[in-house]
Amino acid sequence: MKQNNPKKWRIISGIVGFGFFIIANFSNIFLGLNVLAGSIQLIVNAFVFIAWIKAYPRCYGFEKFVTFMGVVFPPVMATITIWRVLLPAILN
Repeated sequence: MKQNNPKKWRIISGIVGFGFFIIANFSNIFLGLNVLAGSIQLIVNAFVFIAWIKAYPRCYGFEKFVTFMGVVFPPVMATITIWRVLLPAILN
């Protein structure tokens, strides 16, 4: 199945992954919201990582650099969320 606009889907997935990262790591509005957002963020970032790594070989020039960053940042954000949000919630 051919994607209509793979750039659009990479942008959307990146924004959603970063949005859940922000909610998980910087929100204290409701008790447990950051843990829920952190859990969802791990799932979303797995999708983002897979989508961007599949696109990497088809990109050229500056787009290849941006796509490389899209491959590197989801594991970094997931690690930060696990360390700052999920581990403290599990250990308490």
